[in-house]
Amino acid sequence: MTTMISTAFATVAAVAGLAMTSIESANSNSMYDDTTVAKLTRSDVEGHANRVFARADRNGDFFLNADEYTALTIVTAELAHLNGFIVIETGGQLSTASASGVSSAALSPAEQARIEAIARGRFYVFSNDDGMMDQNEFLRAQSAIFDAVDYNKNGVLAKRELNAFAQQHAHITGSV
Repeated sequence: MTTMISTAFATVAAVAGLAMTSIESANSNSMYDDTTVAKLTRSDVEGHANRVFARADRNGDFFLNADEYTALTIVTAELAHLNGFIVIETGGQLSTASASGVSSAALSPAEQARIEAIARGRFYVFSNDDGMMDQNEFLRAQSAIFDAVDYNKNGVLAKRELNAFAQQHAHITGSV
């Protein structure tokens, strides 16, 4: 039990470091400049997902386990709630997508538990039976979010769809 808790804390710390590094580089990067993305294509989302996967795979084994995936999801949601946006890297540029409807407060323990349950469920849906999520499985999970919010099915997220995409990553209660 102690080993499991230590592993979970180490994973959360690693992913938190990953997220904070991303935000710090975003804030100090001249390409960032509070740029709000106007649209996202499937290709943009896949490119972003590939970069996130590479950063989240802290041990370099080309897989995410349930703890790594869950920690990534919780940290992403926490940052979105604190900042009101998610950071998306497209074509080497860091941009933001507004996640309207979030409070500017940290997640409560109940919200963290809710998001953890959703993340673990999504992990097992997309990781097949081996209990590990490879990069293609991670891309399928991200594509499923894209597909769910591409209301007009034109392969591009804009305005309301883009906000819904950010809300999905922030795990706002009642989001699409």
